[in-house]
Amino acid sequence: MDSLDTVQKHELPPTNQKRMVAFINHFIVSTVTFLNKFASDCETRFVDYEQKIQNLEASLMIVEAKLASIDVLKQLPDNSSAAKEDNARTIEPPAITDTTEPGAVEEEKESQNPEKDAQPDPPAPEKDPKYEPYFKMLHFGVPLGAVKNKIASEGLDPNYIDRFL
Repeated sequence: MDSLDTVQKHELPPTNQKRMVAFINHFIVSTVTFLNKFASDCETRFVDYEQKIQNLEASLMIVEAKLASIDVLKQLPDNSSAAKEDNARTIEPPAITDTTEPGAVEEEKESQNPEKDAQPDPPAPEKDPKYEPYFKMLHFGVPLGAVKNKIASEGLDPNYIDRFL
């Protein structure tokens, strides 16, 4: 070991240039081969995933078309209550035929409906018809996040649906 420690590096003979070039060429060729194989494998995987995504999109479109063809889903779940409210608003109260003083009639009306005057019903926001399929999806148990992703993928505002929840 002492003899190795005493060897001066400046006294060693230079490395053969041809041998050094052969090592460098081998390194470059093996590195490029590895990178080409790696890039090819990545591209193959990307193509496979793209095909899987296209199959999922096709399946989703088929399911959406089937859901859209169901007559029960085409009916609004809120139609019956909305129709009742509209009917209740359009029905006028019967005319008062009492011969009492007009001021007494107004006082009597106010005393009968104090809650109605104190808290007027705020107008309910109207649902945009283009969002109706998404409300149906929520009605059938599709998670809110998935519905919002679908809305965003079709270029609509995903936060619109939060106003009605």
